[in-house]
Amino acid sequence: MVAGFVACSSAQSGGLGGGGNGNTDLDQGDDASGTVGGGSGGGTGGFAAGYKVPDSAPPATMYSDSACKAGFYEGKFTGTYSSHITVVGIGIPVQGNVQLTLDQQGSSDKMCSIDIQGEGTTIETCNNVFTLSGGIISGTADGLFPYYCTLTGTLDCAQKVLDNGWIECTYCAIGVIPDGGGATAGNPLADCVGAGGNFAGVLKANYDTSTLSFTDGDWNGAEDLCTGIGGTPSASCNDGGSPGPEGGPATNYLRPADGGYGLAPNYGGAGNWAASCLDCQQDAGAGNP
Repeated sequence: MVAGFVACSSAQSGGLGGGGNGNTDLDQGDDASGTVGGGSGGGTGGFAAGYKVPDSAPPATMYSDSACKAGFYEGKFTGTYSSHITVVGIGIPVQGNVQLTLDQQGSSDKMCSIDIQGEGTTIETCNNVFTLSGGIISGTADGLFPYYCTLTGTLDCAQKVLDNGWIECTYCAIGVIPDGGGATAGNPLADCVGAGGNFAGVLKANYDTSTLSFTDGDWNGAEDLCTGIGGTPSASCNDGGSPGPEGGPATNYLRPADGGYGLAPNYGGAGNWAASCLDCQQDAGAGNP
């Protein structure tokens, strides 16, 4: 499901880790702080007293200080979508919530590489590299039709930009999507009671270190990047790192965000998103007992 990968190694070794899922074991050392926030509730991070991180959110990991912060982020997702179910591809409004956990990949004495699809490799100190986990987008289209997305990506804090952001989504024409979608079964997609559809695409954003927020975010997803019967267990979507259905980068199958989606076969949508940290600690280890 991850479109790119992050590899980490000791800054003193002069080499970069790799292999497997792209993450090497981190030597946490004395500056390791363990988890902060997450399903245990975490700190209030300056937000209203009594705020509690959802139990379903994975705990966030912060190893050392950084301008970006590990923690639980929440925000809004909006846009317009044209579905194959409507046949004529009329664009309908979509809105919902974004939830994700941001995890720091290591301390400042280690180096991490980010393989950015279509651009090459960026190397940063690991305290400036964060990965998204437990990313979920949920809401309704036209206020009636439920949808569910999983999202992945890597935050390059030094550049203050989200790399390899990717969504895989399900929408249903009737019924509801069970809590957790397909995540409980390890599936990035969800199942519908009746007719449904799927789409996948890019998720972009900048990061504001003064507000600990993802800003200026946009998304673009196409049904061409998914196969099988929409909204059923037979469906699957491109993970962003695989070739498109007829070869070439998956992003080649996305349409222009402004007016690119509509009549067959141009089904999909685009819009905006943003999210802010609700339990971030200002210093590594501040959330620990």
